[in-house]
Amino acid sequence: MHTEQTNERYGSAGYQSAVGVAIVAAVFGVLVAILLAVQVYHAKTTDPARAIQLETMKEKTKANPADTTLAQAILELDAQIRRDQLARLYFLRRGTILLVVTLVLCIGSVLWAEKYRSKQLSLEPLGDIKVRQIQQARRIRTAFTITLVMGGMAALFWAFYTPDSERAAAQDVEVADSDIESDTDRRMSDAGPATMDDMMAQWPTFRGPGGLGVCRFENIPQEWDAAAGKNILWKSPVPLGGNNSPIVWGDRVFLTGATKDRQQVFCFDAQTGRMLWAGDVSIPRTPQRQELDIMEDTGYAANTAVTDGRRVCAIFAGGDVGCFTADGKPLWEKHLGIPESAYGYAASLAAFENLVIIQWDVGYEGDQSKLIALDWQTGQTAWETKRPVPNSWASPTVARVDGQWRILTAGSPFVIAYDPKTGAEQFRVHCIEGDIAATPIAVNDRIFVIEPYNKLVAVNAKNAQGDVTATHILWQAEASMPDICSPVSNGRFVWTLTSEGGLSCFDTADGSPVYTHDLGIPFQASPALVGEVLYLLGENGTMILAQTGTGFTEIGRNELGETCHASPVFGSGRIYIRTVEHLFCIGLPD
Repeated sequence: MHTEQTNERYGSAGYQSAVGVAIVAAVFGVLVAILLAVQVYHAKTTDPARAIQLETMKEKTKANPADTTLAQAILELDAQIRRDQLARLYFLRRGTILLVVTLVLCIGSVLWAEKYRSKQLSLEPLGDIKVRQIQQARRIRTAFTITLVMGGMAALFWAFYTPDSERAAAQDVEVADSDIESDTDRRMSDAGPATMDDMMAQWPTFRGPGGLGVCRFENIPQEWDAAAGKNILWKSPVPLGGNNSPIVWGDRVFLTGATKDRQQVFCFDAQTGRMLWAGDVSIPRTPQRQELDIMEDTGYAANTAVTDGRRVCAIFAGGDVGCFTADGKPLWEKHLGIPESAYGYAASLAAFENLVIIQWDVGYEGDQSKLIALDWQTGQTAWETKRPVPNSWASPTVARVDGQWRILTAGSPFVIAYDPKTGAEQFRVHCIEGDIAATPIAVNDRIFVIEPYNKLVAVNAKNAQGDVTATHILWQAEASMPDICSPVSNGRFVWTLTSEGGLSCFDTADGSPVYTHDLGIPFQASPALVGEVLYLLGENGTMILAQTGTGFTEIGRNELGETCHASPVFGSGRIYIRTVEHLFCIGLPD
């Protein structure tokens, strides 16, 4: 009799526990349902209202594109809308899962309670044994209820929390599932890659087609004055700082900016200077990222972006890559990890057909570096090739050399060429040492590369295959060489420009010095060539124009009056210059 009554009382405890679980699950399910309804309400009412507010603010910038307060407000509202939509997307998906789980748990608990109800009998007082059993049942129910409640709170946190490491995937889904995505956006994101001929006709990468710094557009102005407004078509504020250069495709100008806590891609209207959109690239909240310390001279956005006219892709000092359609819709993100770089990672991006090219030269021993190709549309890795070099700051160049497209790279101690379709190494030359920052250029099947402070090297790329160190070095010119600025050439001469303002000219045939001239001001921007005129942009905003030839002949000087670190960019009849605070468009009035 004692054993039977004991089992009956355990059955009673099981029944009461089942009822408790059913009640808690039902309450939790109702709470989740309410929260889901709130999120749906915001998606249907609040989000469209804020989208209208954002468009209204953007329209106001047409009347006053120089209003920095309004521009910043637009950026903040746009970023907030994106963050809210991303968090809402996560909760709607995870909350639906929680609702289903609680419904199953509630139904299961009811069935469990029904199982024990039929076993319960009228119980007689059993003295101390009964008291102990009742107390034990209460403790079981209390512990189980507390555990269930804590589990529910953890589940709610899981539903609401959007981990930074997963934002890229969430953005992909957001773009794919968005009910308000326009047909234009859809066509833009689905568009195939530009051809290399298309790329050569624009200014889509650092220093333009082939990374040469050579402008083939017509009607480029030679006179302007920012203080007087002469030939200044527009001047627009850039919300976040960066040392990267603009890139131009048709009627759109792209550039990037970043701080320790924020990194963005900006798109401006090339005709009016109005900012069309700003896109955020997320920052992983990892201890390594928070400890990332970048030299102020380099900054968090020294890397120039790349565009194929359909999309724009950017990379930042923390190894974070983001891609958007030309209309500002996020396509994908990729986080390469924190780069080991003595001065801060600064290599710009390049592109070949359907691939974005990343020169990931990091670390100090030459065992971490690699060349990476990502698919323009998806961000998936198409190929990657290990590189036997330590950290460098030069950018990759996609150029037609010896009759075929190649990716040219420089990093101590090699100049290496790769097949852009497969990443296979084609040839290498052991010819440079030190902290390589200048980007190599290829002219008439000759590659010119700079070893900082020491020498300019000319490599014959004709019929080069494998290690051609002993056979394909044409000449080496020892002289004071740049530590930042890349060279420029018209085929007959090649010019170098030091940070201190030393302009040197060499004969491309044999490397013999032609002249050296002290410009008297410091430089960080690389020289550019327009026809037979050198455009030399000083750090103080002075552009010096000099005639090409066997001696230095200055044509004129033009003033912007602001600090300049980025290299000048060109379009048809236009010059685009990024200063520390603004983006200028210089051109002749219609």
